[in-house]
Amino acid sequence: MKKLITIFFLISFAINTYNAFTTEECNQEISLQNLNSKNIISYIEENNLTNKIMKICSSSICSDINIQNLEQDIKEFIERNLNYLRSKDTDTSLEAELKGFRIDKIIFNKCL
Repeated sequence: MKKLITIFFLISFAINTYNAFTTEECNQEISLQNLNSKNIISYIEENNLTNKIMKICSSSICSDINIQNLEQDIKEFIERNLNYLRSKDTDTSLEAELKGFRIDKIIFNKCL
């Protein structure tokens, strides 16, 4: 019985380890130059990333995105960045609110 439990444990451990490595291989990052917060949703839809997106980053702030709440999570990401910019500089925050702020990268699952 002890051998059976040990074998079961080792097989479970091997499967979990394999899943962890394959999930990491599926992540792909897109570095962006001309994308801002005003057109992020249209960019995601145009590039068929709606069901694949995992994370959005701007400068040093990144936010995990839940596919089920895509638009809500993006709005919260934008608001968090605007709050951060407001705490740094009012001129920059006003410009970011009017024109949008730069989105640096999008991380998505390329295996889906």
